[in-house]
Amino acid sequence: MTTPSSGAADQAAEVARGSGVVFAGNLLNRALRLITNWFLSGALGTAGYGLYELARTVVTILASLAPLGADKGMVLFGARYRASGERERLKGALLASLGIAALGGPALTAGLLLATGWVQDPALARALRLSAPAVAIWSVLLVGVGALRGAKDMRGQTISYLVVLPVGMLATAAAAVALGWDLEGVLIGFVLANLLSLLATAPRMWRAYRGVLTDRSLKPRWELGPLLAFSLPEGLSSMLFRVNQWTDTLMVGALATMDEVGLYRVAVSLAMLGELPSVAVNTMFQPVVAELVYAGDEQRLREVVRIVTRWMLILAGPVYIGIYVGQDLALAFYDTAYGDSADALSVLVWGQAVYVACVPVVALIPMSGRARLNLINATAAALLNVGLNGVLIPTYGVTGAAMATGATLALWSLWRVAQVWWLMGTQAFSPRALALVVATLVLAFGGRALSADQPLAVQLLATALAVLAFMVFAWSAGREPEDEALLAPARRRIAKKFGRTS
Repeated sequence: MTTPSSGAADQAAEVARGSGVVFAGNLLNRALRLITNWFLSGALGTAGYGLYELARTVVTILASLAPLGADKGMVLFGARYRASGERERLKGALLASLGIAALGGPALTAGLLLATGWVQDPALARALRLSAPAVAIWSVLLVGVGALRGAKDMRGQTISYLVVLPVGMLATAAAAVALGWDLEGVLIGFVLANLLSLLATAPRMWRAYRGVLTDRSLKPRWELGPLLAFSLPEGLSSMLFRVNQWTDTLMVGALATMDEVGLYRVAVSLAMLGELPSVAVNTMFQPVVAELVYAGDEQRLREVVRIVTRWMLILAGPVYIGIYVGQDLALAFYDTAYGDSADALSVLVWGQAVYVACVPVVALIPMSGRARLNLINATAAALLNVGLNGVLIPTYGVTGAAMATGATLALWSLWRVAQVWWLMGTQAFSPRALALVVATLVLAFGGRALSADQPLAVQLLATALAVLAFMVFAWSAGREPEDEALLAPARRRIAKKFGRTS
């Protein structure tokens, strides 16, 4: 095996350090969202909770389209222009992106309000009207977060987006239920939470870009052509990504009942715990990829992708083992009515696992400027997801939705990995990475086979032992020499803390 250059190891360590901040924020984010979901699933009942999730689904999809991909454009062009010192182009890209979001969000909000006139269910129509303003707010918020990511301000985007937003959602939901406002108050609180997150993002974005924004001698270089050529396909891809995430929920609502929507969303919220490592790594990894592609350093890019993929597997393995082996433990915290979510959760976990394992590789497609290919991939995945859900939900209910979404996520990820290998010659799964995959599967299925139908105490013990076994395996057999770029600074900090020299 070829030893990677120290530059690639250092760049991968930069990704890991930035990802660590985001990962911590995502842990808190997911914990707060789980608490919110748990609270609302009980306070609103399965039907009310289903309405809440369905309205939030529509708003999320529209909000991802509203900035027309300008949020992704700020990650790509923000990272490129900052790294190369092209301040005129940076200023132009930032102002153009904010302008697109400020126009697109209100336009889609108005469209959603008009569309509610054709919704047959009065309760759903009212829920959509109450939550519609979040589209306009979220559109600008996404560009602000993209600008912080482009500036590699992981701490800023973590606090303003991953912490403030879920804290606001939980606080407003609790207040609405306490005041007896029920679903309507919860949806109004959802809008206010997005506004609070935007207000927290604005000053951090100002600090990151104040130099170019306040320099009057610096004339913005308007390049709407290149920006829109990238951002428009990315905006549609982002919307289709959200569609792929939420197609199952929408189609369960269309083909089943609101109660089943509530059941299914509990399974989804638990399965998505496994996304925590991928969201963290991808947030920091994308601007690094953009810089390396812009600099033409293909060899270092391949090395960084291979290193980061293995680190992703080390982070994700314990999460998926824990979710799969201990699924009954997680569902025990919910009302007994949600026990029917178990089969859907078991299926969803593995589609999510394949998706997460491939995240570092597939990030190369959009961040290398292949926005149209990314759009084609997202369109194909959306069509596949809709078709599978349409076939499987009528027969298998929420489990059929999980089967459709899990299969779509896995296939969508694997064909993009094949594309990156073909187009860029990048194959990220080293022998040690594949060994980590095998260890995850053996411990997850083995632990579940031994603990299924056993008392919760036995399942807790089996989960803990399986996770511990993976961690031991990862430490003993999953490390490579380049890990020292990340571990050495950590050792020095520990030594310094305890008064020892490294």
